Amino acid sequence: MLKSFFHTGFVVRDLESSVGFYKDALGLEIIGRYERHGEFAQKLLGFPDAYLKVAFLSMGNGHALELIQYVVPPSVEGQLPKNALGASHLAFYVEGIDQLYHELDQKGMQFTNPPATLTEDGRAIRKALYAQDPDGNWLEFVELLA
Repeated sequence: MLKSFFHTGFVVRDLESSVGFYKDALGLEIIGRYERHGEFAQKLLGFPDAYLKVAFLSMGNGHALELIQYVVPPSVEGQLPKNALGASHLAFYVEGIDQLYHELDQKGMQFTNPPATLTEDGRAIRKALYAQDPDGNWLEFVELLA
């Protein structure tokens, strides 16, 4: 029986660099760090000699972002387009999406679009935009207007 969401995990090339991005650009806080290897990691992941570096980050609301650097075996290159089977994204509710867009753009974040506005019955109800982190993981930012 499912009880609740736990975390969303992203594979990253360099854990320290990615932790810095999520801390500095988005303001998340580190809530845990560890290394995984040995029997548990090998059995869980199905890789002999598996060795990972991991960090958990949070906004303090119960859901965490897990960043995983595969040391052994090393990660393979590959960025999935948003519409590829297996692609995923992590969405954040935000306030002031236009300002956030400009601030993150200045920090070098790659966006697919400036904020797009969803209207219903002539009323703007939501603004949203998509971006990628430095490793190509998809992020969505959503501001509720109504």
